[in-house]
Amino acid sequence: MLPIDVFCYGEIGVDNIVQLPHLPSPELAAFPTSDSYHIGGAAANTAVWLANFGIDVALSGNRLGRDPYGRQLWQWLRKHPHLDLRLVERREEESTPFCRVMVTPDGERTFLVYGYPQASKIELQPQHLAGATYLALDLYGGEERFRAAKVAYAAGVQTAVGDVIEHDHPILPLAPLVTNSAAFMREVLPGIDILQQSRRLQATNKGIVIATDGARELIAVDQKGDAFRVQPPAVSAIDATGAGDAFRAGLLAGLLKGQPLSRAVCLGVAAGALKVQHLGAATNLPSPAEVVALADTLATEAVS
Repeated sequence: MLPIDVFCYGEIGVDNIVQLPHLPSPELAAFPTSDSYHIGGAAANTAVWLANFGIDVALSGNRLGRDPYGRQLWQWLRKHPHLDLRLVERREEESTPFCRVMVTPDGERTFLVYGYPQASKIELQPQHLAGATYLALDLYGGEERFRAAKVAYAAGVQTAVGDVIEHDHPILPLAPLVTNSAAFMREVLPGIDILQQSRRLQATNKGIVIATDGARELIAVDQKGDAFRVQPPAVSAIDATGAGDAFRAGLLAGLLKGQPLSRAVCLGVAAGALKVQHLGAATNLPSPAEVVALADTLATEAVS
């Protein structure tokens, strides 16, 4: 392994994004307006965004096939010089996971998931994390994700994880950086107070807990339990696929560059806002300068 700053571990696959005027129903057909293919999977998306920021990052998780999806994905990933792919395995007998992503005119998406649960996984080892500051981990898998967090904890590497919304989740003590979707929190825990639940999570992980909320204001709780909010910029959202992955990459890039949490959060918000204006989670990447310029327009406000 080359020296790395972040190890991204989890989903690696392809997204087939289909734009529709509306979702189909039993009595109402939908006629797609576009159909395209993109890098997919939370780990791959985050890794590509980090590499675009100039962060040295390694990627691993599920294995890929040498099928058409796998060959195309490999070509896309190889274009990023800061991305170490030596732990991305490809096998003849594997099928590359993919998602059909139905995107409506408001930018919201609905997923059909193929192959991720069945794909074999690479087990994260301590030597894989040599030199890394963060493990960017997605939990959309099996017990290997929890084992990866334990490996990182033992190695002194900070785990950044998403969609951990229960304050007694067993991974919380191992993950000092949690980024959640407020929409997901409301779906699973109806009537939840986002700020209060974020503070409960922070009381367990003793680190940072952030809840993004699309176009609505983000809530962040820092290591001291103090909270602040950021209002994202107004944009025309075309496709929200991977917005959370872009946010996490911007956040980690800011922290790795020594920025205070408030500034790193603004970089994450800017990355997410730029992402949703284009199709694909990691296809149309803005320059780091564009992200910085948009982050410069944002402000944080303390929350009591």
